[in-house]
Amino acid sequence: MLLRRVARPLIAAVSIANGVDTLINPKPKIEAATPLLARTQGALPTPVNPALLVQAGAAVKITAGLLLALGWAPRIAATVLAAELIPSTVAEHPFWSPGSPDTRKAHQQHFLSNCGLLGGLLLAATTPGGKRSKRTKKIAKRRARKAR
Repeated sequence: MLLRRVARPLIAAVSIANGVDTLINPKPKIEAATPLLARTQGALPTPVNPALLVQAGAAVKITAGLLLALGWAPRIAATVLAAELIPSTVAEHPFWSPGSPDTRKAHQQHFLSNCGLLGGLLLAATTPGGKRSKRTKKIAKRRARKAR
């Protein structure tokens, strides 16, 4: 219980800070998202505005990050953050694309860091939170009695 109260805000802090940074300085994120969106335009039913997508992603990061940090619907918040992290990582850190070795190495390090963050979010999404309700406790007691 104590570990969850410490770990969730630590994991959420990355998303909250990233979301705030994106709202303050969206241009690099828009530039990173534009080529990825251009490749998917044929598959999407309507054109997507990269600036609007980046701003919406930032709002999702901040909102879900706050929910996770405060322990309100933490499993849902962690799932949303994990789902948002995957496309943003692919768009922002393409270490497989041509470029200088230093740039590729930096992208690879950020990509792997985000993979570690994704692992933490997946653990948070699958870890039951908080105390069990009275109803859940009663059901568990009944099942234990039946099993005897």
